[in-house]
Amino acid sequence: MTALPDLAKEFEAFDRRVELREQVGTAAGQGGLWKTGLILCAGLSLLLAAAGIWAFPSADNAERLVRLGASLGLFGAGAVVLSFLDTGNQRARAEIDTRRQEIRTYDIDSRGTVFLTGRYGFDQLSDISLRDGTFQARDAEGRIVVSVPVKGRARVQAIQRVLSQG
Repeated sequence: MTALPDLAKEFEAFDRRVELREQVGTAAGQGGLWKTGLILCAGLSLLLAAAGIWAFPSADNAERLVRLGASLGLFGAGAVVLSFLDTGNQRARAEIDTRRQEIRTYDIDSRGTVFLTGRYGFDQLSDISLRDGTFQARDAEGRIVVSVPVKGRARVQAIQRVLSQG
């Protein structure tokens, strides 16, 4: 017989985290909303132009072939422009502050507003680890209070340095 872990206690940390929700700034910075709107408008207009080429009928096969190439080019350009939208900011973030001896967690809503959602002192945590590209911290009861994916070799090495100091 296999014993499965109690997953319900793993996710109770999120309920506690949303009790603290202080607005601390915006992720996009100054003018970020205009930049996002401009990118979205340009990308969607290219996609609509790709479809709009076919609005008027054509009897000539050569013209249809040119339209096909142009619409594929416009569609590709629109997809590339839309890929510049910064969706990576929508993730939760964690910050390790060695001076204050605490870990702070932040969430970002769809408008780019950053909220402080948790403060955890190193003395409140029983386990702080970096495994398989995920930074995790558990409280004294064993619940996960921070779980954030870490991307990039420089970030992984910086976290490893901090963990080796503590």
